[in-house]
Amino acid sequence: MHALRVLEFETVLEMLAERCDTPQGAASARASTPSFDPTVVWTELEKTREADSVLVADPLRMSGLHDVAGPLKLAEKDAVLDGASLYKVGESLQTMARARDVLHRHRESAPILWRLGERLPELPRVEGRLLASLDGDGYVRDEASSELASARKKKASAAQKTLERIQSYVSGKTRDLLSDTVYTVRDGRYVIPLKAEHKGKVKGIVHDTSASGSTVYVEPEDIVALGNELRQAEAMERAETERVLRELSQLVGREAPVIRDGLDAASDIDLALARARFGQESGGCLPERTEGPRIEVREGRHPMLPRETCVPVSLKLGGETDVLLITGPNTGGKTVALKTVGLIVAMAQSGMMPLAKGVKFGCFKQIWADIGDEQSLEQSLSTFSGHVKNIAQALRSLVPGALVLLDEVGAGTDPDEGSSLARALLLAFQKEGAKVMASTHYGELKLLAANAPGFVNASMEFDEATLRPSYRLLVGVPGSSHALKIAERYGLPRGVLEEAQSGLSEQEADVAKMIERLQAAERRAVESTEEAERLATRLRSVEKEAESKIKKAEEARRSVRERATEELEALLREIRIEASDVFEALKKDPTQAGFDRARQRLKELQEVGQDFVRESKEKPAERPVGPAASVIVRGASVRISGFTQTGTVLEDPKDGKVLVQAGALKLTCKLGDLTPVPTSQGPIRARGGSVSLSKAMTARPEIHLRQMRAEDAGEELARFLDEAVLAGLSKVRIVHGKGEGVLRKVTHDLLKRHRDVRSYHEAEPEEGGAGVTVAVLK
Repeated sequence: MHALRVLEFETVLEMLAERCDTPQGAASARASTPSFDPTVVWTELEKTREADSVLVADPLRMSGLHDVAGPLKLAEKDAVLDGASLYKVGESLQTMARARDVLHRHRESAPILWRLGERLPELPRVEGRLLASLDGDGYVRDEASSELASARKKKASAAQKTLERIQSYVSGKTRDLLSDTVYTVRDGRYVIPLKAEHKGKVKGIVHDTSASGSTVYVEPEDIVALGNELRQAEAMERAETERVLRELSQLVGREAPVIRDGLDAASDIDLALARARFGQESGGCLPERTEGPRIEVREGRHPMLPRETCVPVSLKLGGETDVLLITGPNTGGKTVALKTVGLIVAMAQSGMMPLAKGVKFGCFKQIWADIGDEQSLEQSLSTFSGHVKNIAQALRSLVPGALVLLDEVGAGTDPDEGSSLARALLLAFQKEGAKVMASTHYGELKLLAANAPGFVNASMEFDEATLRPSYRLLVGVPGSSHALKIAERYGLPRGVLEEAQSGLSEQEADVAKMIERLQAAERRAVESTEEAERLATRLRSVEKEAESKIKKAEEARRSVRERATEELEALLREIRIEASDVFEALKKDPTQAGFDRARQRLKELQEVGQDFVRESKEKPAERPVGPAASVIVRGASVRISGFTQTGTVLEDPKDGKVLVQAGALKLTCKLGDLTPVPTSQGPIRARGGSVSLSKAMTARPEIHLRQMRAEDAGEELARFLDEAVLAGLSKVRIVHGKGEGVLRKVTHDLLKRHRDVRSYHEAEPEEGGAGVTVAVLK
């Protein structure tokens, strides 16, 4: 395709092929072409998106996959494959199985890739047999069969015996009979170099004679038998090796169609992963879909230009813009801008990630490009003729929705005729429904772009101070060639320049000045836009930071509420237990004095509740920090953050920490988590101590509910659990008996609902079995 060739798309495909792990994937990459079917294009781009998401989570590689199509075909025809080919099949199966596992994990987020993954074969028996029987060089391992291991053992033993015996000839009493003290091999047999005059002194078979006739190479008689034993072992090894290879080849041959289909799927997966990898490494993006043939590029880059020096291009083509006309001086970057847009479209419609910060596009129906020198010596075509030939072919075959890229349209001939021809061509392409991006030097075309519907002027920015191009594309402003200024910079005589300036018409001079003013205004607009984008980025950062702080504040409020709830529940548990004790004492002593004591203790309970409510309304910053910590000394009463009961400091603070007794527990606490408690504000008192400490000292690890009514048993069990939790017990036993299971059900229902019960289970048979439940407390 001519357009892809002038865009140098094959170079991009070679860059893609380098990211593939397999020969098949690389071949597919080099053969990639843009599709003009929207369904195909967006399916391939979705596949690339899925591959991108998979690579973020799993560094999936397809290396280890080999091109074994030839060996598979031979195996199907019952040929015996060599060990190296069989090992490559096994390694390919291993790679495909690993890839299938990864894609299975991502089957929900990557359904297209998973459909390919489902085609990857699962043949663990074949894979395991191949890899266990062969090494990477194709050598058949001893583990391939017991017969092979036995044959090799016999071979090694026979070889050892043979070597030891032949060594005895060259180092023993026969050494003086030899012309050299080194044995050698002739026709695969071990021989000794016997001097010719001693021939007959060592019985054996003569295998060779030296050129001078002074030495005969003799295989001693006893070595012959050992050699025969060695050859027999070697023959057994060869036969068993051949049998193993035949068996493995048959295994592969039976599964060849499945393996071949898996290799095809693996090649597609490798290509998708390479596209994603190329995009990640090059700073590409996944295009956003729009309707109709159009493209919107934000900071697009040419793939062959260094990322750190390439000036990005931003533009829109399509929709209301049919023709984007770029003007400006030579070497200003117009051709690069054309090629950049062409490659972005070609890459996107080939399923690749274009190199840009953002791309929105709808599929084009064709890509036509006339860029560069089209001169042809073979066809006797001038540059102008070559351009016209390509453009004529495009007009003949054009379909609505095509992308047309024209570099220096109408150039290479008489300026007046070239300008008129360029104007006619641009209007013709527009009329046929194409979207055109063209570059030109013709001033008449600037006026056309300024006045014709669907035309938009653009230019490559030129720094008038340095007289150098900046390579930035300015959309909406026509450019100037700056020919006179460039000529002045390179030393053209002033008189020549003044004569040239006087040759310009007044209208041309005014247009040039207008263009310069427009360019200056566009630069200011671009700078303002960039500043606005920087401020918007900063605003987004501030908003994100504010959202984070709000989220943290909400989490802190939720944590405070949860802690307050826990403290309230703990307080209610203490009050409930204390109230229960009050009523128990009143039952035992129903006198007036007993009533008075009960009334006083209930009043104390009420005051505790009121104190809690009042403290909950106060600011949380009341907890003393810094100097307040100095009153936390050994013997001081303190309240621990997250606990309702008061603790006692057991030793002086050290390194910001201190040991505290809280009920039955000893805790190492940070000073910042402790609040000194004045003696007058101590916890609820019961028989001279805190409720929790009192209960810790008297709590029972076991309760008996047998023969109780269900209602009474439930109340008694609830009270028992509260006391156990308050006492800090980790485990309790509840004896409810077996009977009809009523009390067992009451027990389990309550344990299931109780927030301080971590788990419960039936006791071991020797500890009561089904008649006893063991509860583990939090």
